[in-house]
Amino acid sequence: MLDGLTSKWSRAFREALESALAAGIAWWIGLLVFGPDHTPLFAAIAAIVSLAPGLPSHSRQALGLVVGVLVGIVVGEIALASFAGTHPALLAAVVFVSIMLAISIQVQPIIGIQAGVSTVIVLVEGQGQNSYARIIDALIGGGVALTFSQVLLTPDPFAIMRRQGAKLLHAATALRDALDKCRKGEIEAKDVRSAVRDLDTATAELEEQLDYVKRVGKRTLRGYMHKARIERRVDQWRDCAERLRLALSDVAHGQLASEGAADDETKLEEAAQWLDAGRALSKGSDDQFRSQQEKAKT
Repeated sequence: MLDGLTSKWSRAFREALESALAAGIAWWIGLLVFGPDHTPLFAAIAAIVSLAPGLPSHSRQALGLVVGVLVGIVVGEIALASFAGTHPALLAAVVFVSIMLAISIQVQPIIGIQAGVSTVIVLVEGQGQNSYARIIDALIGGGVALTFSQVLLTPDPFAIMRRQGAKLLHAATALRDALDKCRKGEIEAKDVRSAVRDLDTATAELEEQLDYVKRVGKRTLRGYMHKARIERRVDQWRDCAERLRLALSDVAHGQLASEGAADDETKLEEAAQWLDAGRALSKGSDDQFRSQQEKAKT
């Protein structure tokens, strides 16, 4: 349980720190814009909502939040100017219209949520300074979030791949060693099964991080500048993981079934070569990896 908690903290640490810093900066900017009489609560909230850990795209979240707030406030103000009072039926109807208009721009949860919430706030609080301040707060919080996600604390995609790739190589090396020892009778089959599970876990985690890295390449300024290199490196790591998994799994399944094959030694040697290629790849050089790819094709 402690390992699981540590893993969750490790994954969320950077984004949680980014979210907290952005909230503080958005609050500070809100005070500069409006003065001490205004509490820039929504500016801080907007930054947190946009940069919270686990979101697929912080930039899309920030843009969606701003759009949702603008739509909700405009619809709310029109409703206030057209109808008297805030009857529950009127509130429900106006919120429905606000959400539908917002998601017409883009179907994204944050847009509909903010449009509906902003409409309710306008209808309840009435016209005046509140709507204007809320729009400015949304722009401040969303702008700070975009600055963080696009420029200041954009994750390094190559560092992510190196880090996760190293975990894969470690698991693959451990499985290869376990298979070699099992053939010599030095360890039991359960140790091989454990090593196989570790490799499967490392492969799944690498695939998850590679998907994230591709999103970074498409949706951030830093990633877009190196998009071609990122995509090429993602494909290389995927190929490396698949080659290692196939070679080692074939040997493992044969040994666990007590049906060792004549080509086990060849497959273990092949795995060793892919491990060397992967280690070079994790150091930022793909020459050895490409050479191994060409060798595999022949």
